[in-house]
Amino acid sequence: MKAKYESLCKSLEVLKGTLQGLCRSAIAFTLVAIVVFSSFTPAANAALFAKKGEVLSTKEIQTLVNAGLTGNYLADTTDTIKTLREAINLPEDAENRAAVKTSARYKINAYVSRYRADREKSGLYSYTTMLTALNTLAGYYNGSVKRAVPAKVRDRLLQEFDRAETALTQGR
Repeated sequence: MKAKYESLCKSLEVLKGTLQGLCRSAIAFTLVAIVVFSSFTPAANAALFAKKGEVLSTKEIQTLVNAGLTGNYLADTTDTIKTLREAINLPEDAENRAAVKTSARYKINAYVSRYRADREKSGLYSYTTMLTALNTLAGYYNGSVKRAVPAKVRDRLLQEFDRAETALTQGR
């Protein structure tokens, strides 16, 4: 009787090892699939900009990814503030709410990535104030398209945008 249980225990150990091996293989296969399919994301991101049947040139895609930023800090900051004010003041039931939020996310990412590495601009009070506001807004836009910016946060963002504009006019 004892021999039967010992052989049953050995069989269960072998089965356990086999199942662990299968699970590891499944995880490895899934990771490989993710890596392979993630290489197709640039085409998917380009598809966000193009309408069906429309093919965009590299320059057009680059312009869209740069979100209209020109490299002129004063003009870019003013334009970014204008765009983001429109986005946060958009009514809840607006039809183009998702598109405006997506556009705002691209504008935020383009602005921060363009001026973060620029030591001359990143030390300005207007930039640090903008960065505070952009990080706050990005937290809402990157989390969910359905979640609206609360009134208290919207008021704070508008105040930060006013401070940044004041600093811009003073050259800070």
